[in-house]
Amino acid sequence: MKIRLCGAGTLLRGAEKPGGGMHPSCHELLYITEGKVRFKWRGNMCEAEAPAVFMLPDSTPHELESLQTESRFRFLELFEPEDFRFTDRQVDEWNFMQARKDMYAKTVLAASVLQALDFVYHLHTTGAAGQDDDLEAVCLLEIRKIYRLIAHILRLSANSGAASPSRKPKVGARDAVDLVVDYLDWRYKENVTLEALAQLVALDPSYLVRLFKKHMNKTPFEYLRDLRLKAAASYLSGSDLAIADIVQETGFNSVHHFTRLFKSYYGQSPAEWRKQLRSSESR
Repeated sequence: MKIRLCGAGTLLRGAEKPGGGMHPSCHELLYITEGKVRFKWRGNMCEAEAPAVFMLPDSTPHELESLQTESRFRFLELFEPEDFRFTDRQVDEWNFMQARKDMYAKTVLAASVLQALDFVYHLHTTGAAGQDDDLEAVCLLEIRKIYRLIAHILRLSANSGAASPSRKPKVGARDAVDLVVDYLDWRYKENVTLEALAQLVALDPSYLVRLFKKHMNKTPFEYLRDLRLKAAASYLSGSDLAIADIVQETGFNSVHHFTRLFKSYYGQSPAEWRKQLRSSESR
């Protein structure tokens, strides 16, 4: 998969010609960021308020018009869509789901689609991805993640009981753990709750803890603790930030709690660890 084009646009209500067209050799993710639009594709029509994300396979005629004074959108056009494995029916189902006003506010899972799109757009529009092959590879990983998330949401929608936290979803156990790991990696600074993690993968909280420990040899919150400690060690070694500021940057509740955990993990207090590290570097 390759990113052919990443961009943005504005639509005005009553424009002489609607936006849209057809891409014979690439597929597209169309992200409505502001306003309300009417989207038409392959004889279908959906009205949606921002945020909304539409999928378009290659060779799909489509039109986009604004239903408000002004609407804004972003788009990703992608070559070699080996990761685009959705049927026409699945594409239609996903696109019609965009009419739901609470689609992205209701679940962390759907909100993660928007976060990934925002991240890819940022890396491309700032030019960072174009100047660094690693960042371009990160963008492609984010797009693959978006497709996995969409596929999972569609599976939950297709199985009426799957969204119930008291039942195991049909997503694979390893996939569920990977989604939680990715969520923690991105949000380690935040106040993470077990309920939010369970909602992310539609699993019973206690079952999620057991599943995560089976695959990762630690609980989700032990993994989160280790993430925060490693981030703190990075700040201690690579910056002059005060310890109180590092505590804020890494999601710990207090300096005392952080110091106790750090000493248990590294054998020294944060101040002692930083002092010894810099002493050895100056030799």
